[in-house]
Amino acid sequence: MHSIWAVARNTMAQAVRMKIAAAVIFLLLALLPMMSVITTGDGTLLGKLQSFSSYGISLVSFLLSILTISMACFTLSSDLHRRTLDLVVTKPIARCQIVLGKFLGVMVLNLILLAGFACIVYGLTMAMPSLTDSDPAQQAQAETEFFTARKSVSVQIEADAVAKRVEERIEKLKKEGQMPDQMSLSQIRQTLTQQEQVSEKSVELAAAKEWDFQNVFPPRDPNAVLFVRYKLLASPDPPNEEIFGQWRIGDFRQFKMGIQKFKTPVYAVEQSDSVRTIHEIKIPAAAVAEDGHVTVAFFNSPDYNVSTVIFEQMEVLYKVGSFGTNFFRVVLLIAVRLIFLAALGVSLSTWLSFPVAALCSLNVFFAGLVNGFFMEAIGSLGAFLGLVYQFTIRWMLHIIPRFDGPYSPTDYIVSGEVLPWLFLIRAALLTLGVQMLLLLAVGIWIFHRREIAKITV
Repeated sequence: MHSIWAVARNTMAQAVRMKIAAAVIFLLLALLPMMSVITTGDGTLLGKLQSFSSYGISLVSFLLSILTISMACFTLSSDLHRRTLDLVVTKPIARCQIVLGKFLGVMVLNLILLAGFACIVYGLTMAMPSLTDSDPAQQAQAETEFFTARKSVSVQIEADAVAKRVEERIEKLKKEGQMPDQMSLSQIRQTLTQQEQVSEKSVELAAAKEWDFQNVFPPRDPNAVLFVRYKLLASPDPPNEEIFGQWRIGDFRQFKMGIQKFKTPVYAVEQSDSVRTIHEIKIPAAAVAEDGHVTVAFFNSPDYNVSTVIFEQMEVLYKVGSFGTNFFRVVLLIAVRLIFLAALGVSLSTWLSFPVAALCSLNVFFAGLVNGFFMEAIGSLGAFLGLVYQFTIRWMLHIIPRFDGPYSPTDYIVSGEVLPWLFLIRAALLTLGVQMLLLLAVGIWIFHRREIAKITV
């Protein structure tokens, strides 16, 4: 362990002297305070906090990732290129200790930088309410929607029911002889599936739609609140870009059972919301039944609206933790990403030159940023192309860690949504316990077998 730590100390000293390290540190020290002043969001305190936290965390994560790749790929490859390892390998130190020491040095330096800049982002975020000219209503909104950690419960589209309706429509088209000749059966099925999925989210004029949520357990506190978050579209677009909604939220089973005196209150909310924007409705958590059941209903009134409403997003949220704890988890998620990139760069540099290793690492990094998008795109391809990609690119995307979607750190802070410990542990075990260890093992094996210095007589 002493030998590994000696290599790690030398690696950290070498990395600090790199110009890119000084550039990244200077940029973050200069840009983060500036961003906290100039970002405005939508003009409200909540919008300012969301904008700064999104840009700040994304900037820290991105620049440190680039720095990690540069340091990890440079430190070992430069020693090999300059032949400074010729003297090291003659010492009583195993080659695996050299690789592990390089990785440890990059990782420790990364964690130090991440901790420092995370503290800066956290401090600036916490100071914003007192430094911003905002009224008490905006501060209360920021407290309940941003400085919190809320659990989200969503309603999923029933895939089996959608698939059944699609097959029924296909059979009907066959019987009526209306199957499109220019489309294959898989293309017809894909088109009909998309139509049914949109229909599942739509509320036509003079119609109502209900969403039933289960396992919603907000704190049993008289002051506890429940949030209904949604994003709606309209077809055709309304003249003023707004939809008037009549909402009812509570336990609707009481209606159906004919109970005269409700045990759980049902709340009514009426408001206009702009389309293509995320909105939240805040009501008392008393709307949730004791067994965790709550229903959200929306009525598309023809007296106020002229469009069919399409709900692109619908979920309920309730507080389960604090902002500080959730921010710490987000930082750990970024740390998992940086540790993986450090292992990737060091492993590749055991057998590739610095430019090639850095290029490969950057490709993996950027592929991870769009991994989920490519997976969804491949799933929507036709039968032939889908089969081709199934045996070429798809398996590679499964190997590359995901850095987007639920693995994106900014989404949790911006939405005030909790990052579950279980999800974080699972992501760490998969990325670090499997992929990282595999990379290091391959790198150590290659480095152990490669020729570093050739003896000539």
